[in-house]
Amino acid sequence: MMSLLLIGVLGFAIDGGQMYAQQQMAQAAADAAAQAGIMSIFRGTNSTSTYTFGTGTPPIASYVCTTSDGRTPCVYARQNGFGGTASDTVTLSYPSSIAGATLSSVTVPAFEVTVQRTLNTGLIQFLGGPATTTITAKAITGIAGSVSPYSMIVLGSGANTFQALDGATVTVSGGEIAINSNNSDAATVTSSTVTASAINITGNYQTSNGGKFTPSPTTGTTAVADPFGSLPALTPASCATHPTTYYPTTGTTLTPGTYCGGITVDNGATNITFSAGNYIIDGGYLTFSSGTSSGSGVMFYLTGTNATYGSVVINNSATVTLSAPTSGTYQGILFYQNRSITSSNAATFDGGAAMKLTGTLYFPTTEVIYENGASGVSFATAVVADTVLFTSDANIKHDSTGASTGMFTSSVALMQ
Repeated sequence: MMSLLLIGVLGFAIDGGQMYAQQQMAQAAADAAAQAGIMSIFRGTNSTSTYTFGTGTPPIASYVCTTSDGRTPCVYARQNGFGGTASDTVTLSYPSSIAGATLSSVTVPAFEVTVQRTLNTGLIQFLGGPATTTITAKAITGIAGSVSPYSMIVLGSGANTFQALDGATVTVSGGEIAINSNNSDAATVTSSTVTASAINITGNYQTSNGGKFTPSPTTGTTAVADPFGSLPALTPASCATHPTTYYPTTGTTLTPGTYCGGITVDNGATNITFSAGNYIIDGGYLTFSSGTSSGSGVMFYLTGTNATYGSVVINNSATVTLSAPTSGTYQGILFYQNRSITSSNAATFDGGAAMKLTGTLYFPTTEVIYENGASGVSFATAVVADTVLFTSDANIKHDSTGASTGMFTSSVALMQ
């Protein structure tokens, strides 16, 4: 009896020690695979590499790695000792939420790796224990998201970087305004009203002729960083396809690419469709002055030299319905002005047009003149510009998820 007891104790010690060591190794492998996977998803290489994973429309089905799988998390699990033999199972899955965590509003916000290994037991079998046992380790990583409270950020310095004049009624529904100038007259409201959830000004402001901010601005605040300051620029391609201003006719479907001299929709042209993708306006204007135009998942990069740059103009009787990409590098960016441009040509969004714009109007070194009457209330829009001018009514709806305007920050973390 004493011998059997000693064998049992020894068996538990040996097998228990083995299982503990293997459990620790399995957890390390799961952590490494999950972190490698979420970084790949965060950078977008999960969908562009030779061995894709986590692609498609959620819910995305779980996947079991093969013993020679080239997918990034499978490789990292193998490099940490798990997944190379039939006794191991490495499973990739994509939870839509993580308890206690606020995830970014991206297509795949979380990634899970489960590692299992079947072990042969030793002396414990002499006491009627199982011949095999299974160890399991799980790691969950996620892309944490923080939505910006701002619907408008005015980046410029000097006086009058923000102006509301001539009886304008400006309403920012659910969002805040940040004005970075530290000038004593950074913002001016004359015969107009400006309403937002909060208004923060680094410097000070002036009101006259019944002009009013609601609520009263908080002055002396810290300037807000440009949320798109590191957004990569685009390089124009050859002008051979579109060497001069392009005038699409009724029923035209445009494709992404470089348009030298700009694009002008006028003369009553209708049913102009912009296919999803990036449009580079290299010199000249992007103009909508009549007709109907639409596009989903589009981004317009406005560039050229200081002499040729035109900006964007939407005015007169045009009906324009445009929305920014919902994923990728330029998620939420509808218009993007080249930061190297120094031009007096303002981006003009005229209330005489019927505008349905979803996304951010990003003009970091030039002015935005924005008037949309009531047409923009149902569409999430943000303005990030050097200076902003309102001379008529404007309504801006805050993007509560950040997904439509790109006004959110993301970071990756091992969460469970």
